[in-house]
Amino acid sequence: MVTNVENQIKVSAITFNTPPFRKLRNCRIDISERITLIAGHNGIGKSTILGLLSNTFGLTDSEQKSYFREPFYTNIERIIYVALNEVDINQESPSAAPIVDAAVGERLVRKRCSLTRRSEYRRARMVPRTVDPIDDDWIGPDAKIPLPTIYLGMRRLASVGEADEKEVTSTPLKEMEGSDRQLIADFVNSVIVGSDVTSEITHQSIRGVRKRSAHPGYPGHETLAISMGQDSLGSIATALASFNRLQRELGDTYPGGLLIIDEMDVGFHPHAIDRLILALKTKANQLRLQIVATTHSPRMIAALHPDGKGDGHAPDSVVYLVDTKHPRLAEDQSLDAILSDMALEPDADETASVKDAQKLCVYFEDVEAKQFCEALIPRGKRGALSRKLGHSLKLTSLGVGGSILAALPNNDPIFCDRVLVVDSDTKVTKKAGRHGNVVKLPCTPSATGTDRSPENTIKNFLRAMCRADDGPLYDALRLLKTKNPTSNKITSTFFLDGDGSNNNREKSKAWWRKHWKALNSWEVLTLWSKVYSKEADAFVAAFTAAAARTAERL
Repeated sequence: MVTNVENQIKVSAITFNTPPFRKLRNCRIDISERITLIAGHNGIGKSTILGLLSNTFGLTDSEQKSYFREPFYTNIERIIYVALNEVDINQESPSAAPIVDAAVGERLVRKRCSLTRRSEYRRARMVPRTVDPIDDDWIGPDAKIPLPTIYLGMRRLASVGEADEKEVTSTPLKEMEGSDRQLIADFVNSVIVGSDVTSEITHQSIRGVRKRSAHPGYPGHETLAISMGQDSLGSIATALASFNRLQRELGDTYPGGLLIIDEMDVGFHPHAIDRLILALKTKANQLRLQIVATTHSPRMIAALHPDGKGDGHAPDSVVYLVDTKHPRLAEDQSLDAILSDMALEPDADETASVKDAQKLCVYFEDVEAKQFCEALIPRGKRGALSRKLGHSLKLTSLGVGGSILAALPNNDPIFCDRVLVVDSDTKVTKKAGRHGNVVKLPCTPSATGTDRSPENTIKNFLRAMCRADDGPLYDALRLLKTKNPTSNKITSTFFLDGDGSNNNREKSKAWWRKHWKALNSWEVLTLWSKVYSKEADAFVAAFTAAAARTAERL
């Protein structure tokens, strides 16, 4: 067992490889330190992800049980059906099985999700095998990582009214400690306005579906008569009370906890969803929990997403998967893009939702700079920012030098109400930057002189990919959006017969215009932003800040 809080356990990520596990391949899903919402269309693999995570963690050697009267672990076969023929597929390429990463103190522990047969069952068994075992490993090479885990599946929503009366029991939960009773009552009251529940806790179960939960007292009616939303909320509250007791009993040896919830939004009113997310943030902090949940609710996604009511600096995240036939992480994880895909809406004018608002003009030195910015901040993110600011963004290239562009507010006050984006090689004086509306485009680290221009930044990026034997640049080459990308193909497309060999600024602009169609279709600029994500993210943050400050003056 973990011996002190310095050795607390945190789930880090789950990685899928090739061949795929079911349909999931070649993607890594990072798990946030507090709340992670996983969303996507039906049948895309969300429940599979929850099953794999649940199977990797839990207290298997402990006598402690939750208020569900179950141990703090769940095996995958109790969550999803894994057929025996999947074992053969898994064992053809055992090293390709999904891998779950966790931080155990300062140590990274990686567990491979290996399938095995069980002759007495028609369902396969999954064993979490350590990828890089060490001597005297107290966790065990084929054991779960001992992070207390509770899984809440759809059986929590089984209706008492639809169950056989002989299967249902409802009795006062006398063994529950006072603080745990109060936690349940306070949690329910904090989510559903007007609940006014009491701390008189009742244990409820339906034998046939193995449903168990604890519920507060409802003045005016029996606990058996609660709604689906109240029923689901009671299950979540029961899990939180269970972790509260475990934390109290284990003291300094408590390593934190993992709460996994399938379809967390089911049964909740939109207003209750907003309050549920806020309440879970509070309890997760108090109980050192990581909460991983799936959802189909746009309201729940917006309640957590930083483009909605969430906070970009908070330890929470929304993970959105796309393409049911070939699941993958959506490249655009903005709230606007997620909501659009959830409705499978056709592409629309990015300013449609704010068309009646005053436009926030964004000026660039030239067309090339504008195109670079559009790749760094794609349509979905610009649309989300427009709605957040209440002003649609209008991107315009002026055809002027960077120094002239940056100095415009000093010559005409109207340009204080414009966002001015200059190339990275432009020197912005203190006087020009005092209005907070001037932003520099990013460039490759260590670039100097004219190599910092957008044209030469991309030109040098292509050359660097051709030279790379391994590492991020070599990997980037293989991700270019063209059939069988190779260094030969890059050279023949962009640099044939010395084309583009000169980094003279005007010649580089001509090279860019000549090759823009290929640069755009191959998604070269987007790929640069992924390889140099630190620089790209810093630009997006600076652009957002400048836009917000400028919008306040409109």
